[in-house]
Amino acid sequence: MWTPRIQLPSLILGVAATTAWAAPGRGTAPTSVAAALRVSPEAPELKARPTLVGRLRETPHNYFRFVNRPFSEAVCRMFDDVQGSLPDVNLHGDAHVEQYAVTSLGWGLTDFDDSARGPYVVDLVRFGVSLELASRQKGWAPAGGALDDFLRGYRDALSNPGVDRPPARTIRSALAHFGFDHALALRRAEAQVDADPVSPSELEGDFEAYVDTMRMRIPSLPATGFRIKAAGHLRTGIGSALDEKYLLRVEGETDAEGDDQILEAKLVRLLSDTTCVHTEAGPERVSLGMSILARAPFLFSGTFTHAHRWFWVHAWTDDYVELSIGSALSTPGELRQVAYDVGTQLGRAHPEEQAFEPAPRASRARLLESTLANEFRIRAAIDELTAATLAAWRAFRGEGPLAVSAQVVPDGG
Repeated sequence: MWTPRIQLPSLILGVAATTAWAAPGRGTAPTSVAAALRVSPEAPELKARPTLVGRLRETPHNYFRFVNRPFSEAVCRMFDDVQGSLPDVNLHGDAHVEQYAVTSLGWGLTDFDDSARGPYVVDLVRFGVSLELASRQKGWAPAGGALDDFLRGYRDALSNPGVDRPPARTIRSALAHFGFDHALALRRAEAQVDADPVSPSELEGDFEAYVDTMRMRIPSLPATGFRIKAAGHLRTGIGSALDEKYLLRVEGETDAEGDDQILEAKLVRLLSDTTCVHTEAGPERVSLGMSILARAPFLFSGTFTHAHRWFWVHAWTDDYVELSIGSALSTPGELRQVAYDVGTQLGRAHPEEQAFEPAPRASRARLLESTLANEFRIRAAIDELTAATLAAWRAFRGEGPLAVSAQVVPDGG
């Protein structure tokens, strides 16, 4: 079979959502930092996407997801004076609560579009702010406990990469929604393809290089297995909402309809001019990031060029549930369990060797020492950027002093 499944442990989505946008409470954001995260709903890219604008207005966390590039730059600048002493690691690049998924293959952070190299604080601060915004969205107290667990998980994995304490309730909840029904998964994907179809002939010629790579990697795959039967634009996501994406239905192992496979092809964005994030891997950085960071990488990961741009391809699983702050977290304890698990995932992956990168690996001991030495600054940056994100979000909604300013949409969303 093309789509083997790894049996998940026998570990329930609680639906409890309250909304309370409390004041930051632990300091206020300097106007310059908040302004750096400011985008205008009047930007042409957004005016053409009113549904996206509506989602960005809904919650600070949605807005936070959209402004990853300027957010990462803000983190770089906050630690500019000590960057030379911060170990370079394998960054996820966009770690947040709603990147956590449970799939037919496994669980943990997914979506490696922004994976690269850089100081570990980029991932720690971003996920820490996500925890704060998630906690506020639920109407809970500030996420101090979840942040403690996240940082503890990170340190634990640096000390012992084998540590494993999955969030049992969250995984069990997701499994309850799984159908393990390939036919149903195909129908759902086909509905998205039909919503905005693309002629397979527009992609077939460029797609051949990807197919050749897959067949060299897995010689048993049939020559016709990747024949594109249907294709369409994929209009999903928040942080990647403006990215060019395609969904492809391909032939599969035989010419029977029942074993067709679904592939996603997503534009590999150029890294922006962020001062401390970099890569030597080129368009392979996404596949590389997934291979290092993911507990169970997606199948058939590869790249191809279309219209002189690189696209990353991977197979969809039959079952996939991303964590939703609004519906998948019913208690602060569940958030803390997810936080700890993400900490261990990053702690294992950050110092791993990379095949493409000439930079030496940061030793776990050195990374642990640096984390402990800079924990106060990391926590302070989380507080400041939480406040800045809230201020920028309010301005996006036409509220607050920043509302009079207007900037363009950040490169890549």
